[in-house]
Amino acid sequence: MILFVAGFSLTSVREVIPAHAQDSERSLEDAIRSKVEAGQIDAALDQARRAVGQYPNSSTLCQLLGAALFKKGLNEGARTAFRRAIELDPSVPQNYYNLALVNLSEKQYARAVGPLETFLRLDPDNAEAHLLLGRAYHNLNRTVPAIEQFKKALALAPQLPLAHYHLGYAYQSQGNRKPALDEFKREIELNPNFYDSYWLAGDIELEQGNLDRAEDFYGKGIRLKPEAFQAHYGLGRALLAKKQLAAAGTELRRALELKPDDVEAHYALARAYQQMGDKELAQREFAVCAQINARRQSVSSGVAGKQP
Repeated sequence: MILFVAGFSLTSVREVIPAHAQDSERSLEDAIRSKVEAGQIDAALDQARRAVGQYPNSSTLCQLLGAALFKKGLNEGARTAFRRAIELDPSVPQNYYNLALVNLSEKQYARAVGPLETFLRLDPDNAEAHLLLGRAYHNLNRTVPAIEQFKKALALAPQLPLAHYHLGYAYQSQGNRKPALDEFKREIELNPNFYDSYWLAGDIELEQGNLDRAEDFYGKGIRLKPEAFQAHYGLGRALLAKKQLAAAGTELRRALELKPDDVEAHYALARAYQQMGDKELAQREFAVCAQINARRQSVSSGVAGKQP
């Protein structure tokens, strides 16, 4: 979501502009901003383009043009507009934030880092920006600085949505399961409708042999998101470990309906059939595992040729 800086002023620019021109420029800003916030993007974009043509040295109008372009999905134009806004007034933090959002929307994490770092030098107490910078770092496999940013975000806003989740995910990627689990649980307390915390917490409990707790997390995840693969697969594994074989088979088959080519789920289902004494179905699932692995190997080695 594009955010605007409340009360932003271009006093230094307007000192040399006649009063009636100042009023006209300000009224254009207000009109465009209102249209963007009301979702009238086409009208906002048309007016913003004309306004920037009329006032090419207005950082605010360039920012608003970037906002309209971004809302329209015209990212390259938005990127250009935000950069122009920065050139005209480098002291406005929000333009760096907006530029980072454009890059993040395209998963261009490396390109998002610089604008976010600059934004935080100008506005170091913005918790959401620390969270976004941490996410960019983590996606670049810079886990230690990512954790530092997540902690800064939480120090500023202890209940910031998804901050505990991302901190937990970063800990988990380091193999630090206990602090990861603590963070997932905290996210669940604060944000109980966010699905991913449940299955990730379930995975940790399952790895640690806490089968009842794992089952509980997976079950809650399924109730939130019945069509999600991870929780059905995790619950199937937990039930398999508890020797509840029929129920495990049901969950694993449901997982495979959602993700038919998941070799680990086919293998777990084969083990369930094996323990139930159904050798024929077990062999069928083991054969599917072999077929999937062979297909993946042929694709990775180029044997299958160009894929359609």
